[in-house]
Amino acid sequence: MENINISQNDLSSILNSLPKKPGVYLFKDNKGKIIYIGKAKILHNRVRSYFLNKENLSLSNPKASYFSEKINAIDYIVTDSEIEALILELNLIKKHRPKFNADLKDDKSYPFIAITVNEDYPRLIITRNKNIKGAKYFGPFTNVHALREIAEYLKKIFLLRDCKKPKPGKQGGKPCLNFHIGLCSGPCISKISKNEYKRNIEYIILFLKGKNKSIVRSLILEMNKFAQNMNYEKAAEIKNRIDLIGEIYNGQKIFIGGEDAWDFIAISLKEEIAAVSLFMYRQGELAGFNNITITNFGVENIEEILSDFLVKYYKNINNMPNIIFIPFEIEDMKTLMEYFMKTKEKKIEIKVPKTGENKSIIEMALKNSRLFLEKKKYEKESNYNKIFNDISDLQKALSLKNIPRRIECYDISNLRDSFPVGSMVVFTDGAPARNNYRHFKIRTVNSQDDYKMMQEMLKRRLKYLSYSKIEIEESFYQKPDLIVIDGGKGQLSAAKDVLADFGMSGQIDLISLAKKEEIIFSEIFKDGISFEKNKNFMRLIIRIRDETHRFSIEFHQKLRDNNMTRSFLDNIKGIGEKKKQYIYETANSIDDLKNLSLKDLADIKGLTYNNAKNIYDALHR
Repeated sequence: MENINISQNDLSSILNSLPKKPGVYLFKDNKGKIIYIGKAKILHNRVRSYFLNKENLSLSNPKASYFSEKINAIDYIVTDSEIEALILELNLIKKHRPKFNADLKDDKSYPFIAITVNEDYPRLIITRNKNIKGAKYFGPFTNVHALREIAEYLKKIFLLRDCKKPKPGKQGGKPCLNFHIGLCSGPCISKISKNEYKRNIEYIILFLKGKNKSIVRSLILEMNKFAQNMNYEKAAEIKNRIDLIGEIYNGQKIFIGGEDAWDFIAISLKEEIAAVSLFMYRQGELAGFNNITITNFGVENIEEILSDFLVKYYKNINNMPNIIFIPFEIEDMKTLMEYFMKTKEKKIEIKVPKTGENKSIIEMALKNSRLFLEKKKYEKESNYNKIFNDISDLQKALSLKNIPRRIECYDISNLRDSFPVGSMVVFTDGAPARNNYRHFKIRTVNSQDDYKMMQEMLKRRLKYLSYSKIEIEESFYQKPDLIVIDGGKGQLSAAKDVLADFGMSGQIDLISLAKKEEIIFSEIFKDGISFEKNKNFMRLIIRIRDETHRFSIEFHQKLRDNNMTRSFLDNIKGIGEKKKQYIYETANSIDDLKNLSLKDLADIKGLTYNNAKNIYDALHR
């Protein structure tokens, strides 16, 4: 890696010395921190574009001009090809997460199926988080209900474990209920080998790629082999799998994939925002569409932004469309197709439709992207100033070191010693980021000690900030500007100790907000300070605290209701663990059960009429 310090050399000679080869460049600020990573077909030309014609750049794109002024040093790595540069760029961005690399934000967050192939016994997870380490992703899927049905079918057909942790099994070493009722192959007690389990995972991956015929051919070979060895029980089991796969594939209400999978992508750009409209066509039908905003990019033109989007959007998706239609030619179209062939092991065409229906669809997507861009521009212009003023006022009033754009608030809820839970609520730029909310079951504190409970919760949250790679939930890897604790001096002191333990004192602002009087405590205001409640920044803080309290109480209530329901069912004759599972699929609380008629109870799968009557009578005594 070559390193050039701009402040110590003549800029012109530095730029002229850059190699005329493909590679990756890394811009650093005056503290040596990487602020931007990019790839280049020719390093000499690409890096120079950031520093030439600065005067014109400051007029056409003020943000890009501001960004270029921050560059204090340049690192670059020469690669043998553009594809190597592209792959290296992605890996370095994932590792360093530079401040000025483009952010993609979905207007709708469709779910994916993630297969955790890096684990010894992989899991199938429905998720909206595309940052699970080592997972393969399939989707996005627009019909969530049908997706859940198919995911459950796949688990039942191939007897996948349903454990929540990377390793199978639970404490105590005993298999779970799913194994006893024939819904799990029992990897935790070695009832299935690693190879056989992974072969089932491979079948699921083929299914999600739309290659059900390949699965059936392989299963038929297995079935015939077992039949020839007179293992008719195993042969019949595989025959049942073949029939079920045919049923769910022919009757599916979602589009899995296959050869007729096309994506139409259009992009519009205005000043600091780009808007992408993605239309997903499967088997000739519109299966779904999505709008995505791109912000925080440097001086790239619209062609470069689109090229970058294609790489970043599809990097974790494994059921790729076989054709991606775009509105105009881009310079590295051939490189992208080679990259997808190498990383996805599938030939994927990138085309610009010239005539006919495909051209009409891309024009429709382009029109949609323009409308979406105007909507986002209006939202930003109408709301940004007010929000910025509110959070700026909050910073000034409390003498905070950071502008509190990302605020995290924490609360503990417990009833005496029962069901202690914590909650984390996140607001970004004054708005709730509900996908970032988290619940915590308190694990290590057995007494009614709110301070220790708060410390446990904060330790479990803050440990992720010391990691260099995203491994579990992306939200945990974003450093908050401000942490708000629901409580007074004691809670603040407990939280302060945790920040000190993690070496984050001074990096993250910390305050607590006491109920009733709404007094704020902090390192500066140790005895507390109060403001008029009608001030906008106080309304914001109170709203965040109240939202955290609501979120915590809601979770506490759910745990309590589930426990009450379980305890109630323990006393009903004839209701064992298997029947409880069926009941929980219909009702989560005593109140839910009370709202069911005797007929409703009798209709629950697995319950006899006598079971239903015993439950009904016990509920209405």
